[in-house]
Amino acid sequence: MRIGEDNFDFQNEGMKMGIEFKRRLQQTTILDPQREYQEKTLTLETRWDPLTKRTARVLDLPIRKLDRLDMDEFLGRAGDVQCPFCSDSLEKLTPRFTGDFIQGGKFQFGEVCVFPNRLLFDKYCAVTVLTETHHVPLSDFTEELLFNGFSTAQVFLRRVVEVDSTVRFFSINWNYLPMSGGSVIHPHFQIIGGELPTNHQWELILGGRNYQRRWRKSYWDELILKEKELGERYIGAVGNTVWLTSYAPRGFVDIMAIFRERRSIIDLSDQDLRDFSLGLIKAFHYFHDFNHYSFNLTLYSGEYNQGDSFWVNARIVTRRFLPPVGASDVSYFEKLHGETIGYKNPERLCEEMRGYF
Repeated sequence: MRIGEDNFDFQNEGMKMGIEFKRRLQQTTILDPQREYQEKTLTLETRWDPLTKRTARVLDLPIRKLDRLDMDEFLGRAGDVQCPFCSDSLEKLTPRFTGDFIQGGKFQFGEVCVFPNRLLFDKYCAVTVLTETHHVPLSDFTEELLFNGFSTAQVFLRRVVEVDSTVRFFSINWNYLPMSGGSVIHPHFQIIGGELPTNHQWELILGGRNYQRRWRKSYWDELILKEKELGERYIGAVGNTVWLTSYAPRGFVDIMAIFRERRSIIDLSDQDLRDFSLGLIKAFHYFHDFNHYSFNLTLYSGEYNQGDSFWVNARIVTRRFLPPVGASDVSYFEKLHGETIGYKNPERLCEEMRGYF
């Protein structure tokens, strides 16, 4: 193997606004056995997130669609394990809130049910079961199903801040199917709230504050303007939500949704939640067509009652077992180096997704 010269390609397309799309290219040459040991040049691109400055490494593999999975076989591995979120088990196997917090112990709206998580990831930690249906394929989710889930989760968070003034940070999170770390197939969100932010949530909040302090403008507004102007990663808008592919991806498919001028999940209107739900349906159609079966989603909220420059935003990253042995798509890079690997160029991903919006 011969290591080539580093190719420094530092893009600085947004200095007038302070937004910097920075990258660095590195190349190496190998003798490729699939080409009778002829020389082959490999390229690695490292990108810096324009807000947090965290790096991500992009390998733009020549993959358009992933291979199909036998989902019946995959889901069948759960065997006869009783699902605690199905209607015949929900009341018997799931915990309840104390009566002074929520009368009756659970929030219920139609098929949606919110109850305490058995595992305490934050001061307040709840599960939102979205439907009585045990497994919902991506192609079968509806705007109404998602809206009911998000709006009921929002009601729970409003109750939290009503009874506990120390809670300043919260988020809505979704692990869809076991590939994403979900331990139960039945569709459900996890809601967390407490006095401390998660690491990445604080990076977003602090980064936005620092940007506004330096440039006297909202980072989120400037990002939307710049991405729309460049046209490379701007997918489209659904009502008050703007959809982008992430410049420094944290997975195979990594997309962002930004809620214009909404600083807290609690501030979101019903129309905002419907816009977001409809955008998710569009993204799910892309996932389905390109054989992405699983994902992680987080809806980030700013520090409650601070009135700063943060805009509510979501990050959706698809997850996949990798062939040929079904390996995890998370390796030492993510777990021990705190750096992510993207396998598809975000600009190419944007071109593929635009037709769905």
